[in-house]
Amino acid sequence: MPPADHQSYRRRKIGLALRQFREALGWTQEAAARRLDRSQASLSAYENGHRAIRPRDLEQILDRYGVRDVRQRQQLMDLAAQGRRDGWWHSFEERQDPTVVDFASLEADSSRIRSWELHLVPGLLQTEGYARVLLGSYDGVLDAPQDVESSLQFRLNRQQVLRGEDPPRVEWVIGEAALRLQVGGPEVMRAQLDALREASQLRHVDLRVLPFAVGGHPGVDGPFSIIDVVPDESMQVVAVHSLSRSWYIDDPVNVGTYVRSFEKLQSLALTRSGSRERIEQIASEL
Repeated sequence: MPPADHQSYRRRKIGLALRQFREALGWTQEAAARRLDRSQASLSAYENGHRAIRPRDLEQILDRYGVRDVRQRQQLMDLAAQGRRDGWWHSFEERQDPTVVDFASLEADSSRIRSWELHLVPGLLQTEGYARVLLGSYDGVLDAPQDVESSLQFRLNRQQVLRGEDPPRVEWVIGEAALRLQVGGPEVMRAQLDALREASQLRHVDLRVLPFAVGGHPGVDGPFSIIDVVPDESMQVVAVHSLSRSWYIDDPVNVGTYVRSFEKLQSLALTRSGSRERIEQIASEL
């Protein structure tokens, strides 16, 4: 699908809401288009997430549909405004997987990020050396050839979110395996562990290590991220990435499961200071 037609998370979310509002009124798409004084094709594109909607157009549709809930309206207006914002990630839309670009845009607009990593250092914390080796390891595995340099630059650009003027609060729990896996060898890992130690001292970062000794835990099925999408933390989405695909989970029941899992992992992990000590200990063994 061409980048301009990509069904981003925000577009899908807005489109689903618009369709639900219309159907609650008992209007067909054709009837709604007449009442809104716009083409059925444009309304269909909004509902299917194929076209970004301008905030003023969204406001007009919500008014016509009689949507009065202030919080619900503000959530959708925030999503519409974010979706039209010009961010650094747009220059990568033709070079990177659209879902990866979409995820980076959600990170950049988030107020809070909670992330669990089992075997790897999180992308937002990877050094250039570590990321380069890791990206190169997929050579010959993926269906489409990967431009390592472009992917590397994209990953490093994502890290701007940690150094901005108003960064989100970021909480990580990282499995001890991620600290001991020799990605790139001792020299690369020493630099990576040093970068983790430095990041753990940032005011808005809470980084904790889950030691091997914990044994079984609710994160054994793999990594995930919980992103607070809008400023008032009333809309959360879980991002799950695998080798071949990524997907979002945002229904409250399932999001709640991931939130409780993350809280459990945090409670089992070392304290912030204890985590820094474990990082330093592992670095000293290299």
